[in-house]
Amino acid sequence: MSASIVISGGDYVTGHDPDTGKELWRSGGLNPGGEGNYRIVGSPVVADGMIYATSRKKPILALRAGGSGDISESHLVWKWEGAGAPDVPSSVTDGTYYYMVDDRGRVSCLDAKTGKSVWGPERTAQGSVSSSLVLADGKLHILNENGVCTVVAAGPEYKVLSTNELDGSYTLSSPAIAGDSIFIRTGKHLYRIAMTE
Repeated sequence: MSASIVISGGDYVTGHDPDTGKELWRSGGLNPGGEGNYRIVGSPVVADGMIYATSRKKPILALRAGGSGDISESHLVWKWEGAGAPDVPSSVTDGTYYYMVDDRGRVSCLDAKTGKSVWGPERTAQGSVSSSLVLADGKLHILNENGVCTVVAAGPEYKVLSTNELDGSYTLSSPAIAGDSIFIRTGKHLYRIAMTE
């Protein structure tokens, strides 16, 4: 299976040759109602031979990587149309579990291979969420627009580990991980949070 660049658009998720940009495959199904001016914000994620593509809340498509031409049916592994699907935030997966947070801050966990619900949607800190989920060191970091970061344990059981309020200013940015540090940008400051011994 050759490498490809995966892109989500208004109606399709597509795979492209990284050298030429030529489209290798495409899957429909992201805009089942055929709505005009349909936009998709969340980025697709790839793990363990699977591609996960969000749409405008629902559906979420899980596709087997590879193929050529129209793979809408041939490579579809599962489709999620339940509650708690994201509109703006990108989801994450470790290949075993697929995690998503909706715009109201409700987080959910699905089985990455089957799409079966493991837990959720569960409420996190009050506030809208536009930043993407970040998975690091077995923890999910969910930053809302009020600058409040909820840390949830990754895995088959929902457990809030901490809720950290920063400066309370408006933020749309996603946390970034580098080495042992987490970087978070709010409307007022850039924070670096690092492990100490």
